[in-house]
Amino acid sequence: MHTASEKSFYEIKEINQNGITFTNGEKIVFQACIKQGSNGKTCIAERDLFAQPPYFLFFTADRPTKILFNKKGIFSKSENRKHFRELQRMIIEFGYSSYDLG
Repeated sequence: MHTASEKSFYEIKEINQNGITFTNGEKIVFQACIKQGSNGKTCIAERDLFAQPPYFLFFTADRPTKILFNKKGIFSKSENRKHFRELQRMIIEFGYSSYDLG
């Protein structure tokens, strides 16, 4: 597997049922991630809340895309975890899943 393209959660412009759009215009299309993964019919990513920093690794074509929850500073740990769980909840609400590595 190729080295992942890394993005910060804080570079996300929009999340909807089709995928994620970043501020630079790049996109993750959820439906395309299913075809790249090997963990079932709805799995689009792997996730690890306990990694430093926490992340989701999406099965994007060509090379995976890693979204890092890497805010720094006071209260950053709880803020990063809150946003991690928020993204996980949205993925589930849109009918997809992610594989827990933690």
